[in-house]
Amino acid sequence: MNFLRKRKPYDWKREQQRLWEDLVPDSGQAESLQGELLRIACKLTDQAYRNGNMNWDDEHEIMWRFISEKIGSDVIFTQKEQCLIKEKVEEIIRDQECPDLSGDGSPYYLITEKVVDWCMAYPKLIPHDENSDLMR
Repeated sequence: MNFLRKRKPYDWKREQQRLWEDLVPDSGQAESLQGELLRIACKLTDQAYRNGNMNWDDEHEIMWRFISEKIGSDVIFTQKEQCLIKEKVEEIIRDQECPDLSGDGSPYYLITEKVVDWCMAYPKLIPHDENSDLMR
């Protein structure tokens, strides 16, 4: 999997923190697509690591699929990366009762890293229309 991790001029974990502070509201959905993708990836990753997805419901799957739909075919990623993003989102959904919590090698970290990469590639904020079906 590491062969698909490109060298970057930034540390994705530092950028994740910076982007979170700049783009993710204290509660509710983000106004920008960048903020919403980051909010979803970070909050659901935290939930997997903190409580093993004990609160998993249909909204989790909707949110993970939203990430896959928005970044999984984007031209900033190679075809292999696009396939990996889609594959890892499906793995997260499939294995929700027994999540891979192996840290840097986990699908959660990989997807979060790819969300950060996407946000870095699109610094001009893209408006996000709130999904009224989501309570999280």
